[in-house]
Amino acid sequence: MIIRTMAYPRAALIGNPSDGYFGRTVSFTFRNFSAHIELWESPELELLPSRRDHSVFDSVAGLHRDVLQHGYYGGFRLLKASIKAFYDYCCTRGIKLDNRNFTLRYRSDVPNRVGLAGSSAIITACMRGADGVLHHSRPIGEGIEGAGREGGFLPEGRV
Repeated sequence: MIIRTMAYPRAALIGNPSDGYFGRTVSFTFRNFSAHIELWESPELELLPSRRDHSVFDSVAGLHRDVLQHGYYGGFRLLKASIKAFYDYCCTRGIKLDNRNFTLRYRSDVPNRVGLAGSSAIITACMRGADGVLHHSRPIGEGIEGAGREGGFLPEGRV
């Protein structure tokens, strides 16, 4: 079974998840950009890098161009942090997860460094996929209890 999820980027008009509005925002999404995740069961847990995460370059000038275009960080670190946070959340709340490994691949066409919360889109798509493969005993389409509500794993108003 392959699980595919996606999330759109957003731009906040008022508020920001990290400011004094306690994570509440008035924002709008951009449906012409998106972050996509694909997961499938596998013998080991494997995170596949996207083109933004590569580490082989044709030259020093190629590395320089890549850093100028994508910065020093790709989405790979976001995937690791998201899955760790998902696991921590479930463990602290006594939510039983299926004992499954998976391979995860992501791609994003959200422009970097323009305020569209592309990182949040990657994280959100990752959470949706992880919930689908690790918490599979519940019916498809039902999230973990509390997710998307005040105090839940994904606060309201977040993409």
